[in-house]
Amino acid sequence: DIFGTSIEAMLMSRSLLLILLSTVTANLDTAPGFRFQVTQKGINYLRDVLVPVVTDSIKTASIPPINQRVDTPIGHITFDLKNIKINKADISNTAVSLQGPSNVVASIQGAYIGLRADWHYREDSWPHISDGGSVDVSASQISITLNIMIDTTDKGEPHVTSQSCSFGIGNLDVTFHGGASWLYNLFSGTIADSLKDSIKDQVCPLIKDEVNNDLNTVLSTLQLQADIDDNCYIDYSLVQKPFVINEALFVNGKGEIFEKQHPTECPSPKQEMPETVTSNRMVTLWITEYMLNTAGYAYQQAGFLQYNLTNDDIPDKIPITISTDFFKYFIPALHKAYPDKDLTLWIQVTKPVLFDVNKAGVSGRAEGIITWLVEANDTFIPAFTLDAQLDLCVNLSVHLGSQSEVDLKLITVEPYIQLRDSNIGDFSVNSLESFLKLSRALIIPFVNNMLKNGIPLPAFDYVTFTGFDFNLEDGFVQIHTDVKYVPDRQVSDHTEVHVLFEDDFQCQMQDKNQWANEVVENIFNYFSNEI
Repeated sequence: DIFGTSIEAMLMSRSLLLILLSTVTANLDTAPGFRFQVTQKGINYLRDVLVPVVTDSIKTASIPPINQRVDTPIGHITFDLKNIKINKADISNTAVSLQGPSNVVASIQGAYIGLRADWHYREDSWPHISDGGSVDVSASQISITLNIMIDTTDKGEPHVTSQSCSFGIGNLDVTFHGGASWLYNLFSGTIADSLKDSIKDQVCPLIKDEVNNDLNTVLSTLQLQADIDDNCYIDYSLVQKPFVINEALFVNGKGEIFEKQHPTECPSPKQEMPETVTSNRMVTLWITEYMLNTAGYAYQQAGFLQYNLTNDDIPDKIPITISTDFFKYFIPALHKAYPDKDLTLWIQVTKPVLFDVNKAGVSGRAEGIITWLVEANDTFIPAFTLDAQLDLCVNLSVHLGSQSEVDLKLITVEPYIQLRDSNIGDFSVNSLESFLKLSRALIIPFVNNMLKNGIPLPAFDYVTFTGFDFNLEDGFVQIHTDVKYVPDRQVSDHTEVHVLFEDDFQCQMQDKNQWANEVVENIFNYFSNEI
């Protein structure tokens, strides 16, 4: 069992597979809402940064004592090795590769390990001669190949299985010191051969046990859900077995946002995604249109998309009041029926907000009703109700680090309204709609303040994302990034913020009120600082 502990470290299986797999449903629907892809470049980087770490861990590994019975020229003896310390280790020739359909192959060639230990022997037969001293053991041309299959449980948790293992030692030399070591070194080769056979018989079973039991125990503790806020959470559990295509590992996660109290599946359709990607980055994250639509559905279910807008919501420096007096030129009938009264606008989004992601940008649509309530004598009198539709142009910003998130930001909004019912008689809403279009500068920062909590992306201890490229495609956004190992901090404070280039978004360019854009932008910059 000389190499049991160190072999576990050399394989790097725990660190590597945790990073690969922690983007991981009870419902094994194979269409994902989120995808995490690791390229061979990413695998190679992880190998390069982990080999020095593993080498250091080997040198400090605690190796249990060894007890062995051997036939020697001086008779049948039992010898012990204690206080075993590894003083040299070289595992630089290491490879980790991806193989279809769902396998990771780790191999070490030409490795070397040297150790020093205390030895003691006792002859099994009378007169039971014994002796002791120290011993140097060196093992060279060590080779290990481990084939691990990546799978998923019926709970959507990652699961690994050691499919095959091979282990070999080219040379093992034993040199005794102290006692009658000059004599024992004459037949040290016999002891070395016995040690080599014993080690070869034990290493692969130890490795398989580490993978099949210990590693899966760790994987079963992974947090596959993350809170967004008090209302909703996101679920990243696996929806199918990970797979390898073109030297890249694809991990398909549920990527669905749920309301906490009564989580229900979002009925929006899912998008099919291609199984290839062109990027020289280590990692690609796929944010789908479905993932965004689950947010609209979950927050609708949570009742979050309802709001009573009052004068308390309007900053003091903004010359607008929610009152019949202020709106008398837009809705004369309202002021005539209820002069000089404060109003409350009961805003209800009646359908989940739907998003559309395509090569032209990210857009959305919200539909609801706005009930205008007159405040009179401590009661609220419904004056009229509007059907409202907001066409949204949305941008995504990505905060990349050890704790990463995707944020939604409203760029512009196009409001449309029509009269649903009225207790003050029929009236035209054209002038009111024009006012709302000019009031986008007030609407946009107000909505963005409600969107301040981003969608958390999978997080990894000691690893941060760095660098950024993106592709907008039909139904999803691809975020191409690299990983950086941060060994001195479990949670890195390094964060990069990247914003998609919104000026080219088609929904921005199709604004039907270009004549008002300059006016709106000027007051938007003012209002954004006030809300």
